[in-house]
Amino acid sequence: MSVKKGEGMSRRSFLGYITGAIVGVVGAVVAIPVVGAFISPTLKKTASGTWEKLGPLSKFALNEPRITGISLVKKDGWIETKTPRLVWVIRTGEQGFKVFNAQCTHLGCIVDYVAENKTFNSPCHGGVFSTEDGRVLGGPPPRGLDTLEYKIEDGELVVNYQDFRMGIPERIPA
Repeated sequence: MSVKKGEGMSRRSFLGYITGAIVGVVGAVVAIPVVGAFISPTLKKTASGTWEKLGPLSKFALNEPRITGISLVKKDGWIETKTPRLVWVIRTGEQGFKVFNAQCTHLGCIVDYVAENKTFNSPCHGGVFSTEDGRVLGGPPPRGLDTLEYKIEDGELVVNYQDFRMGIPERIPA
């Protein structure tokens, strides 16, 4: 629409432009979250755990299971939440270790080490696990203890901590 000098825009044209602008803004406000909901699953990271330091190698004696605590930190905006977790560490050699998530795979109780049997036992439901490989020796747990990946950095043991779904035979990250 061209406006000649001396002529103003009609009220009807002005309201048409304003209405169009408002509809465009509202449409964009509604469309952005909808498009984001469809795209966001492709941008999410896979559940690969978090690397946490467990301490110097000298802290772990050969063939003696040791429970070690870590604190997972989750940041959500300005809020920082610390969640305590436990792992069982067994040193098998100079650079060799077995690291197990300390949660029973049945319902998530923290397993205890029983020295006279050399087993991990669940205090809640009688689950018994091998210290050799974490396999189930007795009770209701549907799978063995979850093993965790580890590495050695600058003389310290570092574990890739992950939680897994409880009560199912498959090892699926939680």
